[in-house]
Amino acid sequence: MSDRPPDFSMVRAAEILARIYERTQRTTTQLPAPASTPMTLFNEALTLRAGVTTRSEVERALGLAFAYPSHGWHSYALYGHERIPVFLSLFYAKDALLAAELYVAKSDRAPALQPRDIGGFRLLPGEITVGMNAGALPDSFGRIIADERALYADIFAARFAGGVAYAMGNVQRIERLALYADAATALPPHT
Repeated sequence: MSDRPPDFSMVRAAEILARIYERTQRTTTQLPAPASTPMTLFNEALTLRAGVTTRSEVERALGLAFAYPSHGWHSYALYGHERIPVFLSLFYAKDALLAAELYVAKSDRAPALQPRDIGGFRLLPGEITVGMNAGALPDSFGRIIADERALYADIFAARFAGGVAYAMGNVQRIERLALYADAATALPPHT
């Protein structure tokens, strides 16, 4: 062993790894304070804000949707970040966006739609994408203890004025992002 002080970059790397470990060990259903700004699903073609974005705005940018996974949902097949094929499923109430979910399909019954290449959506603030490591989620997300029967072992939620956002996945990899209007009446994620 050397008596030299540790290299600054090694100390910084250890601090970053420790912070990621602490975030992945959060096991609370007590969510952090609400985020100070509304969360949105965003790409260069469209900004999705729960309770604000209208169906006509979405259809102007993306065209008509496919009815999937159940009645009332309007879905599009897209290429996400790193060209991961994902579905964008939207639910409206009186033409206003009530729920938006961006996810890797886990069902063999998913329609075989050709994904559109319109640029990947990300959840803002935080630049959160499907495929990223859950340990990199911002502090506004708190871990929700998942039932052993849940489709996702890693479930995180963040509140904001007017809604709630979820980041879900397995083995610390985000597979689904969801945005719901009004946290008090938010629909549960569909599976």
